[in-house]
Amino acid sequence: MDRPTSGYWPSGETALAAPDRIAAVERAAASASRCLADQLARLVAEACGAPNALISLVGVQRQAVLGSFGAGRTGAGPAQIAAERSLCEAVVAAGIPIIVGDATQDRRFAETAAVRKHGLGSYVGFPIRDADEMVVGVLAIGDHLPREWSARQLTVIDDAAQLFTAGLAGEIDRHSRTTAAAPETIPDTIEEIDELTDGLGELHAFTGALLTSLQTGVAACDRDGNLIVFNQAMRQMLGHTDDDSALQPDDWPSAMHLYHPDRRPFAADDVPLRRALRGERLRDVDVLVLAPGRRPRVLSVNGQPIVDAAGDRVGAVITAEDITHRRRAEQLQACELAAAQALVDTPSLPVAAGNALAAIGECLHWPHAELWLADELSGSLTATARWDQPGRAPIPRLPDSVVDTDAGLVHTVWKTGAPLWVADIASGPLADPMAAGCGLHAALAVPVRSGERTTGVLTFFSAHAEEPESSLISVLIGIAAQIGQHLERRRAESYAARLARSEEEYIALVGHELRTPLTSISAYTELLKESEEDETIGSVRPLLDVVERNTRLLLNIVENLLDLAALDSGHTMLELVPTDLATIVREAIEAYRPMADEQGVTLRSDLPTEAPLVADPERLRQAVDHLVDNAVRYSPDGGQVDVGLDLGGGALALSVADSGIGIPVSELELVTRRLRRGTRSTERKIRGTGLGLAIATTVLARHGGTLTLQSQGEQGTTATARLPLRPPPAATPE
Repeated sequence: MDRPTSGYWPSGETALAAPDRIAAVERAAASASRCLADQLARLVAEACGAPNALISLVGVQRQAVLGSFGAGRTGAGPAQIAAERSLCEAVVAAGIPIIVGDATQDRRFAETAAVRKHGLGSYVGFPIRDADEMVVGVLAIGDHLPREWSARQLTVIDDAAQLFTAGLAGEIDRHSRTTAAAPETIPDTIEEIDELTDGLGELHAFTGALLTSLQTGVAACDRDGNLIVFNQAMRQMLGHTDDDSALQPDDWPSAMHLYHPDRRPFAADDVPLRRALRGERLRDVDVLVLAPGRRPRVLSVNGQPIVDAAGDRVGAVITAEDITHRRRAEQLQACELAAAQALVDTPSLPVAAGNALAAIGECLHWPHAELWLADELSGSLTATARWDQPGRAPIPRLPDSVVDTDAGLVHTVWKTGAPLWVADIASGPLADPMAAGCGLHAALAVPVRSGERTTGVLTFFSAHAEEPESSLISVLIGIAAQIGQHLERRRAESYAARLARSEEEYIALVGHELRTPLTSISAYTELLKESEEDETIGSVRPLLDVVERNTRLLLNIVENLLDLAALDSGHTMLELVPTDLATIVREAIEAYRPMADEQGVTLRSDLPTEAPLVADPERLRQAVDHLVDNAVRYSPDGGQVDVGLDLGGGALALSVADSGIGIPVSELELVTRRLRRGTRSTERKIRGTGLGLAIATTVLARHGGTLTLQSQGEQGTTATARLPLRPPPAATPE
């Protein structure tokens, strides 16, 4: 087959066959150390996880193999092989490295004998030069399978080629000087020994320099398990600074802090170097290194036994590549997916949040996590969910809230809205003595946001002191955003469901509540029309009283509905001024005392001297009136109503408890809607419009407050109104 006319396949007239280059190849062949070449080939192949390595001097259609590893000749000395159309010939001709990921798909080399006959799948070749920068040979790495060569692997091959180039130049120079100065007689024995000793010393220094320069970790042991090679890169990966020469195989796991990926400690027989010594060939074995005071690292280890020319096992060698960043990226991706799945699968926020914390903690191996959500009324954070690693005692936190006046990690992140990493919580302004006392060290807190507001804080604690990690912070910010979206989605779904129900109920209930008084008015008006013309007013006054009473009821319903609509739409603005809620409650109690006395109900109160807040006093009085009116109206003769007012957690809490007929649990939410009354009140024909609690709820909501109802069977009802000391900005008039 004819050679293509490209720079890869030069003819005999090109630089490949130049006399000065051929002479340089012959000088290199006479001087090069084949022992060194074999060792270097083995080390580079192990460092790159490749099955084959070759160091050769390239002539014209011939190669002189100085050293090789893997398939073919290993440690067997020099050999001459045909180089016609070899990839090494192409490297020499081009004068630059050649990198082939898939040789079968590369049209330049697919038809070479190495690919067609010997199954070469991928290849890397770097040129070797002499002192005059003449390309004389190639350091090549090959694999039978296609592969992507990493930047680190290419750096290792390049470094090795450069080191061999430097060593070759020195050997050629020394050989030239020795030859020029040599007498015609054979040197005596002492001189030969000195020269051999010098050569071995240079070889040892060269090999040491090579091992030190490699970014790949290398360790080797002899047949008895004694460490004979342990390069600087391996020391750095393992965080091992002590003298390793005296380490016995049984000491390796503890001294080098070796663990399986699931954090089980290695048994001595499971250590990769010892497995290789038993004859195993290891590829891509993950080893976790948990050195004290250092961030966990993940190493990918390759290893195999070392055999001599006779095939006897004389030791073992392993290489290690730090893949911490790669595994961390995979871990963080799995963490984000697990958290998202936990939020999707569970509608209940506390359960969903707990599942998400567990998923994150287990993925990251962080033993404790917390989710704090804001209570807008009290201006505090409440611990909504917590997770502790199974088998680990929980942090005994008391109380379960963080208020405005608190300092510390959670409060700082809540107020600033920015993530915060504390390398060690045992000391400093953001120290957490309680967590530190439970054996925790580093902490990371990120804000949970809803739109522009910070609605909570997500915190995680590590069992080790750790420095900030930007990728982890980014992932947890994303998870916190998912939690914020989950909260908004659940809130929106709740509002949508309530709106749909309200529209249907509103139409039905308005029709019913308006029709009842209108029917009475219509019926009694007909009776009035049928009365005799000479009848006196006194005789028809009872009929007029019914018409008047139902007219007032109808007007009251319409006015309350219009008032509610105005409050809901925002057309009625609150007049916010400094107000004393205690005074408002006292006035309401005194106003309803005559009604309570008439019904035989005892009206009691426990109020502070004052309860200042910023509010609309008229609207608050309206809400309080409805709560007291309901309590008195539904209490039986001889019953009692207790009114209390407390300041706690940064909010005011007004409680109105009666001893009346109670509200079924299933109706506690319904009775706060418009025109909805409890079944017990309608069954007992207790008068009411079904608007009082709806108005109170709306007024409180406009102030940023809430109304909750509690009832125990027929043992009465307690209504609790909670109000912030200052309403949120949305409640403030523009």
